[in-house]
Order: sequence, then structure tokens, then C-alpha cells
Amino acid sequence: MALYLVGTPIGNLKDITERARETLAQVDHIACEDTRRTLILLNALGIKKSLISYYKQKEKEGAEKILSLLKEGKHVALVSDAGMPVISDPGALLVRRAREEGVRVESVPGPTAVTTAAALAGVDQGFVFLGFLPEKESDRKKRLAPFIDSPIPLVFYAGPHDVKELIRYLYSLLGERKAYLARELTKLHEEVKEITLSADYSEEARGEYVIIVEGKEKENPLLSLTPEEHLEHYLSRGMDKKTAVKTVASERGVPKDDIYKLTIKN
Repeated sequence: MALYLVGTPIGNLKDITERARETLAQVDHIACEDTRRTLILLNALGIKKSLISYYKQKEKEGAEKILSLLKEGKHVALVSDAGMPVISDPGALLVRRAREEGVRVESVPGPTAVTTAAALAGVDQGFVFLGFLPEKESDRKKRLAPFIDSPIPLVFYAGPHDVKELIRYLYSLLGERKAYLARELTKLHEEVKEITLSADYSEEARGEYVIIVEGKEKENPLLSLTPEEHLEHYLSRGMDKKTAVKTVASERGVPKDDIYKLTIKN
């Protein structure tokens, strides 16, 4: 008996590994989030198997059902709708219970959206993966609190109906930062778009998103100056007034008009 954690394509069917194909063909049962989506994959691979519906709302009951099959000596594969199961998907409880019961748990790794997006965004020094944020405001703040001042990039998942609201929320909590929006990964219209959190993201949302937000930069020493001194710092170094006003306003996070008024006083 064994529980296999099988990675499946995140968009391009050609990304299925030979080992994943073999495992899905050999196990007795396949546990999955959405039997309809998994059936499409299996039909494309020419595989017919018994499917077990295993989703978040019934995770505890589903885990016990799968454990009973494993104890009978059956081999079960766990898959998500796309990518690696367990991470931001159902399965963590099942894995823990399987280990408690002495069931062998094996990985059959495959594509995952978070590392694919991080590579496309050029992230090379690590990141904090926070997945889908909770819906409740208090739970969101609690999840994000330890990382607000972190210099390490933060990575989130968001559905098409949540991405615009999430960007606005992150801006309200983290302030102005550069971010990358990745969508349609491995598909024909794969896209990674660079934005700032303050920008009004108005494009039509399609598919699941990976949002990578740059970490907090070290405190700008110029912010210890008064706004007047900050402005003079750039003007005295030959920067033209328009650019200096825009730069100071951006660095201090205030409207340009507030800084422009200082030039009128002078």
C-alpha cells in the first residue's frame, strides 16, 4: 500500500511526466479535487481508473475513506486540478494521517505554478509563499503581519474574480511596491506583467494568477529630511523641478501637488 502525490500539468498537457503517467496507470484509485477535470486528463492519457472525490469542504471525511482503502492494501494517487497536490490544495491532512498510520507516502513531482512564475519574474534569492489569502480581513492581516516589513518577495495565488481586489488590498497594507502578475502559465497566451501595486489593474481577468510582490526596501535615508530639504536635495544636484517633484512625491508616498506647492513657496 502507498499514497502517491502526483504532479499534473498546470496548463500544457505535454508537461506530464512519464513517471506520473505510469503511476496513474498502475494505482488502484485516484483521489482528486474535481472528478470532471481529472477525467479529461485521464482520457487524454488513455487511462481508466476509479476516481474518488476529495475536496476541501469534505477533507476530513475524504481522508478517512482513502485511509481505509490504503489499509486494505490498495495503492492510491492524489492529484489536484493542476500542479502539485497539498500545496494550497487539499491533501495536507491526508498526508499527516497516512504517516500516522504507517502508510508509505511517495512523491511523483511535476509542474507547479509558484516556482514557474518565480523563475519568469527573475526571483533568485528565495521568497515567501502565502498561497490564497483568507477571505476575512482579520485573518488576512494575521497571515501577512509577520511579513509586512520583510525584504523577501511575497508570492500569492488569486482567482480571476479576486485579483483586482487583492492588488488593492496589498497596496493598502504594504504600500507602493513593484509586483508581477503571472497567468496562463505554460499555455499559448502565457503572460507575466510588471505593475506597481498602486496602479489600477483594469485588464480582463482570466484564469488563475500568481502574484509576486517585491519585498520591502530598506528605509530611504532621505525620508528623515523635511519635505523641503528632500526636494532641495535633488534640485541642488541639477535635477529639473518637474522630475524632482515627481521623485520626492513618489518616495514620500504623497500627492505631487503637495510637493509642487513647496516650489511655489520658494
